[in-house]
Formats: sequence, structure tokens, C-alpha cells
Amino acid sequence: MKVTGLVVLLVLALATGIWQGGRGDDRLQQTGVMIYRQGVAVPAVSFVDQHGQPRDQSLFQGRWSLVFFGYTFCPDICPTTLADMNRVWKQLSPEVRGKLQLVLVSVDPQRDSVESLQPYLKYFNPEFIGLTGNPQSLPVLATALNGFYARVERGEGAPYLMDHSANLALVDPQGQYRGYIEPPFKGERMVTVLEALTAQ
Repeated sequence: MKVTGLVVLLVLALATGIWQGGRGDDRLQQTGVMIYRQGVAVPAVSFVDQHGQPRDQSLFQGRWSLVFFGYTFCPDICPTTLADMNRVWKQLSPEVRGKLQLVLVSVDPQRDSVESLQPYLKYFNPEFIGLTGNPQSLPVLATALNGFYARVERGEGAPYLMDHSANLALVDPQGQYRGYIEPPFKGERMVTVLEALTAQ
């Protein structure tokens, strides 16, 4: 699908979907973007960010949030996603960036301390937000945003890995889960999607 067609579908989905029930636009889903016609509020959660500051569900209000479930020991998906999103971030105007936030939610709070999360995110983009520290809130948020994660043991002496979802969950400025974007997160497609989201 051409970029212009993607823009039209996004605008229609966002403009009309809030008032309708049911699933999202199947044509839009074919582009790797899913916008649900009815949002679901992010439930009460509590974490700490990479600076040690308490964060709750109010973090997801006021801007479009791109929420990614990952962890600092991730060998492939997480660094690739964060590097791709940093490149996309640099292509966005300051106005668009001001209406967005990328939030990494650690699926490995046992190892992802504030001290490890802060330099990890700073390496990719200091504007990105990281959340960790509450094993009770993690499954609540993951369930609400259709994320998943599972610990994977690798045998005696080898550090465990975490299997996890690769999509970016979309939370609108009202704090409602509205859909997701599938990888890869590269180039004109991502810039177009994010510009269309923030134009609403």
C-alpha cells in the first residue's frame, strides 16, 4: 500500500473509530498497523522510570505512547527496535515528537534495575522512557496492551532469556489502548504513521 493510502486509512480510523464499536479496519491491518475502534483504558499500575522516579498510569495521558515490552539483556529484538526508533525519531519534526513518547516496559525487573536501565536507554535516545521495578504491575499492563513475555531457561550456567512481543502498542492521549504497530519500524512508513497519529 502506498504511503498516501496509509495516511487516508489512519485518518479515517482515528476520526471515526472512537465513536464506533468493533474491530479495526482490515485494510489498515494489512499495512502492519491496527487501530481499534474502541479504546480500553490503561489500568492502575505503578513502576519506577530510569531516573528512579515513581510512575503510574497517568504517564500514558497527554501524548500518544508507543509502548514496547523488552529488557536490557535482550540480544536482538530490543536493540534493533530501539535503534530503528531512534532513527525514526530523528526524522520527525519537533512538533510531532512533542506529541509522542516511546516507553520501554521491562519484562525482566529482576535484572533491569534503575542503574542498568538509565544508561541503556541513554545510549539509544535519552528522550525514551523506561519502566521497571514492579513485578505485580507488569502482567497487568502487559495484559491490557496485548503484550506477552515468558522466561526461557538456557541450561546450566547460561543466563536466562525473555521471550516477548515485538509490536509497539499504541496508547492514545486519553490513556486508552488503541492498537499496535508491527515491525519492522523503519523509514517512511513509520514516519507517516506517527505523523498521522499526532495530527488528530
